[in-house]
Order: sequence, then C-alpha cells, then structure tokens
Amino acid sequence: MTDPHSADSPIEPDADRHQPADAGAQPPTDGTAPGSPASTDSRLGPNVDDVRRLLAWGALAICSLLVVVAVIQFYGSVTDAIDLWIDSRHQPIAQAAFNLVVVLLSLIGISALLRELSE
Repeated sequence: MTDPHSADSPIEPDADRHQPADAGAQPPTDGTAPGSPASTDSRLGPNVDDVRRLLAWGALAICSLLVVVAVIQFYGSVTDAIDLWIDSRHQPIAQAAFNLVVVLLSLIGISALLRELSE
C-alpha cells in the first residue's frame, strides 16, 4: 500500500488539517476577544450591561417611591408655610410658582434616569 501523504500519491492531503481548528470561526461581535470566557460560553451568567440596566431600573423604582412620599410631605409643609408667611391675596401665585418648580425638578430627574436606561 502506498502512503496517501507521499509525493507520488494522486490524492491530495486534507487541506483542513494544516489550518488551526478555529481558523474558519467568526470572531465574536460583542467586543470580546476570541477565546475569552465571555465569548466562549454565554451561559455563564448575565451580561454586565444587563445587570447594570436592571440595577438602574430598580434604582428608578425605589427613587420614584421615595420621591412620591417626600413630595407629598414636602408639598403639605410648603403649603402650610405659604399660608403662614404670605398674604392671602398672594398665596395662589406662590402656590403656582412652587408647583412649577416641583414639576420641573421632577422632569429633570426623570429625563436623566431615562437617558441612562436608554443607553
């Protein structure tokens, strides 16, 4: 019998055996290096970005609850202070200005959190 890898053999040697095993593999598209733990097995655990996003959603829920309670109490206190310190004919203007400030600060906080969550 002749050696299939000899020079006079009409059969060409297998071209794939001279290439590394991962030569045809596509590089990962998630920015990780080939062969790194994150690119080899995605079942190891949640992605860091996913954990960060979940923590941001949790922080948003907790902050929202705290803000609702604090705003209710603060609103009552400021209303009492306006009634005490400001003349009755100027109270509606002071109440409107205070409510506008509360709404604007709330919108700034919500937009900052939503911007963080949308990244």
